[in-house]
Amino acid sequence: GDDAFAVSSIATPLTLPQEYWATQEPAMSALPAWRQNLDLEAFGKDMFELENKLKKEQSQDDVDHLKGVLRFSQFLYAAGIVLAGFCNPLQGNILAAVCLSTAVCARWTMVGHHVCHGGYNRLQKPTERFHRKSFALGPVRRVIDWLDWMAPEAWDVEHNDLHHYKLGETTDPDLLERNTIDMRAGSFGPKPLRYLIVGALMAVWKWYYYAPNTLKELYQRSIDRAAAGRPADRNATGEVPKVNPFNTGDEPATVLYLMKRLFMPGSFSERVAPTVALAKCCLPYFMANFVAVPLAFYAALGPAAGKLALMNMVAMELITNIHSFIIIATNHCGEDVYRFATPCRPRSPDFYLRAVIGSVNFDTGAKTNPDGSHKSSGLTGNAVDYVQGWLNYQIEHHAFPTLSMLAYQKGAPQVKAICEKHGVPYVQENVFIRVKKTVDVMVGNKSMKQWERGD
Repeated sequence: GDDAFAVSSIATPLTLPQEYWATQEPAMSALPAWRQNLDLEAFGKDMFELENKLKKEQSQDDVDHLKGVLRFSQFLYAAGIVLAGFCNPLQGNILAAVCLSTAVCARWTMVGHHVCHGGYNRLQKPTERFHRKSFALGPVRRVIDWLDWMAPEAWDVEHNDLHHYKLGETTDPDLLERNTIDMRAGSFGPKPLRYLIVGALMAVWKWYYYAPNTLKELYQRSIDRAAAGRPADRNATGEVPKVNPFNTGDEPATVLYLMKRLFMPGSFSERVAPTVALAKCCLPYFMANFVAVPLAFYAALGPAAGKLALMNMVAMELITNIHSFIIIATNHCGEDVYRFATPCRPRSPDFYLRAVIGSVNFDTGAKTNPDGSHKSSGLTGNAVDYVQGWLNYQIEHHAFPTLSMLAYQKGAPQVKAICEKHGVPYVQENVFIRVKKTVDVMVGNKSMKQWERGD
């Protein structure tokens, strides 16, 4: 209703915490028509049946598709490495940097992401490469399978568990509206400065935000399991600390926190603990890209080639950060996306509904035949999905987190049809429109919808 929607102002999330909204139950008459008319159980039943159907339809084709994505990414990386000693990004030749950045982004968003979710577990033995119990675990497999700033074990806790099963809640570590609450309130200065800060964050967010924040959640998971007397799981790495070195509470752990921690009360070891932990996590990726590659060109072709290689690796890092921010941070944020003050049960009707209204899709390469059956996406369709890291199927991915990339391509038209049948909003827009809507929330121009408010 108009009255319920009128409080969706910049002040609302700052003055009315989620604990308040958790106690609210808006009147049915105040809800938008689609909520009043929704048969949630019937919607959940259709989504549950589709999930099981898509799981049963997975085959070796899904693994072959993954291998094709991986091979193309390896080709791009190899091409970028070969060109790194010859392309000068300062003179506008960014071909090497683009090849490298696209490959690095693909290894995260498509290969590492979907394999760590268990999207290929039904088709792989636990000891095989693309099973989540083997993929990228341990120092050697991390280098071979997915080497990035983040530790795969930490990513598993922060993303696969907390983000996916706490989507849009206060405990969702990736809830941008909550993570940028200080900037939204004006603490970071006037609007022009806030836009500059967002731009800077895009260029560094993997090592500035994701690496320390995923470590924070990994440590906390290990501490909680130890306190509960539960055995260590695949996410436990090394000795379990008594206190989380990334002790930021509900706030995200960032490199800025590490810098502040150096000057906070406590012993020297306590003050440097988060910095040491982050350094151990990030060192392999840093050494591989910013030391080994430039040194190899220096040794083989001389100082000029080594300098160009280093410049290209730095350019790669900036581009892949911006690329990944655009296709990751924007699919759960915007004035048309819901957040939630209460939890829900996995694979329940509420869970499926939140996956839809708490996420957005970008343009996809999914195609259907006239009868509604799946049609091959072809080169152009797969290219559309590849450059968006296969994260343009975010609605389907959050509804069915353990499916393969190919399954999302097949399932998207069917999920959209179910939403149309039940009147559930299915938001799908060009990725750059979503970037604007995300930035609007980050700087305080707009606010997300609040489920418990009756939006």
